[in-house]
Amino acid sequence: MGDIHGVRVTPGGVVLDSIVICDDFHDQLEPSISFGNGIYLVCWTDRRYELPGVYCARILPDGSVIENNGFPIHPDSMDQNRPAVAFDGNNFLVVWVAFDTTGFGIYGARVSTDGNVLDSVPITISQGDNWKTNPDISFDGSNYMVIWDDARPADEEYDEWAARVTTDGVLIDTNGIPVDTSDGDQNYPSISFLDPYYLAVWTDRNSGLLNIFGKRISTYGDLIDASAISLCTASGPQLNAITLSGSERYLVAWTDGRTGYENADIYAEFVDTAGTGVEEFYPLPFPEGVSIIASPNPFSTKTEISFSIGHRAERIELKIFDLAGRCIKKFPVPTSQFPNCVSWDGLDKNGNPVPPGLYFCVMGNGKMSITVKLMLIK
Repeated sequence: MGDIHGVRVTPGGVVLDSIVICDDFHDQLEPSISFGNGIYLVCWTDRRYELPGVYCARILPDGSVIENNGFPIHPDSMDQNRPAVAFDGNNFLVVWVAFDTTGFGIYGARVSTDGNVLDSVPITISQGDNWKTNPDISFDGSNYMVIWDDARPADEEYDEWAARVTTDGVLIDTNGIPVDTSDGDQNYPSISFLDPYYLAVWTDRNSGLLNIFGKRISTYGDLIDASAISLCTASGPQLNAITLSGSERYLVAWTDGRTGYENADIYAEFVDTAGTGVEEFYPLPFPEGVSIIASPNPFSTKTEISFSIGHRAERIELKIFDLAGRCIKKFPVPTSQFPNCVSWDGLDKNGNPVPPGLYFCVMGNGKMSITVKLMLIK
């Protein structure tokens, strides 16, 4: 049976722990997560009863789970699944898809940071006789934008529709925004906001192939791009795109089958607010033969950190992190010194002794990393 677990990871890529959020006997699936005011809200599809429902739980930054096994967003007789969540500075908005014999709908409910569901009657974002599914959500500082797959009219093809919702839970676009209704299926959308636009991305089957397209949307619900932006049309299937905004540009990532879908990879591309792809790349793991070893370990006065890497053309760094994720020591290593080792005497970057405990040495080159745990004892 599937459960919901989480992990805390430092900015340096160090995994701190594993958090059990919900381990009820029945399946828990399709998690989504957002953060605000010192609280993580995790949402998921839960099958503990006859019909699946959407459950939530709050998590503190130290990994403490406030609601063990979660609480339901809205107990009713409808089949609920595929939740997504965003934060507006005060409350969360959870959206999901639900259906029964009366039709299909995209619904939402606000959740406060103290765990109260603020909308006893869910917000109806879109409802009808035709399939609606796969919602995603983002916040622009004033309103939310929700996007989803919609099979209106009954043409057996999915299109991308969106609507804005206020922080008070009021639906602005009562008829929805037709983001992309071109021929073929458009499905599995993702949306993110970077001032002044939202970027919506999805898998497009217009040509009979699976490619990644997108459009920019203003905070007023206007489509900036009349035709969808081609983000990736490489050979082979590309699907399941997600997007997240940074400080200056969006990052779009997707599953890529250009070398054969049975050997699918993860590719990504930076996109600026002008809708232009900046740089496509995909991360690689370190090749075989890469190693990092510390000896003695545990140690009391000094440990020798030995390492070897095949990519001699790239400069790497060794960094020491504490349990809070702070980088306390850094060792730049010229590529000409491979293979090699450095010594760590338990001092931080200011020359001060660090307290006994668990530390992490991370070797990386900006694209790849490998970690070894260090135990300092006195």
